[in-house]
Amino acid sequence: MKKTKLPLISVAIATHNSRRTIEKCLKSVKKQTYPNLEIIVVDGKNYAKNEQKKCQKIIKQYAKYYQDGPERSIQRNRGIKEAKGEYILILDQDMYLTLKVVEECYESLKEGKYVALTIPEKSIGKGFWTKCVSLDRYITVYLEKGLNECCRFFRKKEAVKVGLYDPSIVGVEDSDFHYKMESIGKIGKTKSHINHDEGETKFFDRIKKKYYYSRAFKEYLKRRPTIAVFQFFPIKSAYIKHWKLLLKHPFLTFGMILLRGGEVLAGLLGLLMKK
Repeated sequence: MKKTKLPLISVAIATHNSRRTIEKCLKSVKKQTYPNLEIIVVDGKNYAKNEQKKCQKIIKQYAKYYQDGPERSIQRNRGIKEAKGEYILILDQDMYLTLKVVEECYESLKEGKYVALTIPEKSIGKGFWTKCVSLDRYITVYLEKGLNECCRFFRKKEAVKVGLYDPSIVGVEDSDFHYKMESIGKIGKTKSHINHDEGETKFFDRIKKKYYYSRAFKEYLKRRPTIAVFQFFPIKSAYIKHWKLLLKHPFLTFGMILLRGGEVLAGLLGLLMKK
């Protein structure tokens, strides 16, 4: 790609205790074929000072560094506000871009057909439960375009127009933002993908996380009742569509169903327990 007359693209990354993955994440941005990039990292405030200093030292080698929070939506909004680019790419600290993600995003969005883009993800990591998560994500997100995807690439002015991310709906702010963007235009999907480093997934950690996120789900349910029900219903249409693939991996499929069921039950419990 030619380096002349290309608009600046800002990559905004919300981080918290990110030492395991952040350098690899940042290096994957630096290696992009699109040449005109700035990287903005907004780090959380509430974790061990010694660990934060180590993370900060790594981040400042590659990116502009800010602190904000406590929730990810606040960090993302800060990143967007600080961005000087016409276009924004939102990443998490454990995501690694494949080589041409940004270039493809720019080429797709500049034509004016789409207002935003989703980028398919492949889960990587180790352990049985990570493989279960990977199978689920591969079927419901990588192979499909549907309710479980959220846009990550868009123009700054249009993100500001819809009000950015809503900090009041923790855990589903991605989805809420996606449908706000969809209200003003069509959302496309790239062919290039992101590798999402799950590390080693722990069953009960996933359940606890879903319970924690359920505290804000009531507001999202009120705001988008039909979408919310379909998103969190345990049986996905993609499972039925790709049943042959699931049959090829019976143990992972069983684990995927068990994990998915546990998350749904934790979410329901959270809805009942939270005032």
